[in-house]
Amino acid sequence: MGWKTPKFEYVNGYRIVEVDGPVFKVYDGDRQLGDHFPYSGEAAAYANSLPKRDHQRNQAGSLRKS
Repeated sequence: MGWKTPKFEYVNGYRIVEVDGPVFKVYDGDRQLGDHFPYSGEAAAYANSLPKRDHQRNQAGSLRKS
């Protein structure tokens, strides 16, 4: 299996990263929050359940398709 660039998006100020598996992880900066999620929607729901972060970041690399 070759190297794959992780895809990511921001939900409620938290970064959601897709890694091999696929597995989705929620991060607050460099700190991982919660478990590994099998679906991006579960990771997004978890991020939305957390207190809103003060700043949103650029949406570059978003998992969402146009």
